[in-house]
Amino acid sequence: MLASAVLLSAALLAWKAEIEQRNMEVVVAEARRSAPTAAFSVPADTPRLDILSGYLAMEDFQRQFALMRATTITHRLPERQIAFILLNGDRRPEWERFQEALLAHEFGHAWIRAQLYPAPVFVPGPHACLAVHTGDIVQHVLIRKELDRRGISFRRQWLEDLEGAIPVMEAAQPPPQDDRCARARLAAEWVDVRLGLAAGEWPQQERYERAARRYMPEIVSTVERITSYMRGVDVADRAAHRQALETAFGILKDLVYYRAEEYRACGTLKKKRAVG
Repeated sequence: MLASAVLLSAALLAWKAEIEQRNMEVVVAEARRSAPTAAFSVPADTPRLDILSGYLAMEDFQRQFALMRATTITHRLPERQIAFILLNGDRRPEWERFQEALLAHEFGHAWIRAQLYPAPVFVPGPHACLAVHTGDIVQHVLIRKELDRRGISFRRQWLEDLEGAIPVMEAAQPPPQDDRCARARLAAEWVDVRLGLAAGEWPQQERYERAARRYMPEIVSTVERITSYMRGVDVADRAAHRQALETAFGILKDLVYYRAEEYRACGTLKKKRAVG
């Protein structure tokens, strides 16, 4: 597969040109694995492959990307930035119908960076997901507004994904307690629901929230704290944007380190039951 096989709509080509006028190169590629345990790779003709290969080789990146349909990696050179927008080819059946919406979302992340908004730094390690979900919570507010402004449809895909998650959360056992990134991921998704939808816009919202509470009750206070804070922030203001990242990061960090109120109670109860 050639890198050129990732086709962009007219709206995305125009947006790409705007981003590149701000001294940011945009590289779009589809990454795949040759086997479930293999590392992700992109076509040999992908631009800037010498740089991108270093990210693809990181175990933490591979672990996080396997859970995503797409992602954006921003790399800074002395003279400019590069935004690598990667589609997860292993999950193509999930996103193929909504490729423009999926890519537009990632273009939004690149557009924010091209305008020199601050962003959390991805640091390899067991909780590298903190940077990913912190950035999403704050940046998605701006991205949704920009997609609406550009007339790029994204809500159908978003709501279909959320609706697909409801029966899973209603019936499944929660992930292992030590899978802290799963808690951060659902918390960020839930915050998006609360910030991105008007009252009554999505008939399934009440069912979604009920299912999320049942599935991971330990994240409720995290979601409520972040949502309450974010509703009072103008994230278009760069200083406020930076403060929002710091605040959301701190609250998520409390969650993944078991410092959220419900998580402490949940852990205590499990220890008591184990002793008994």
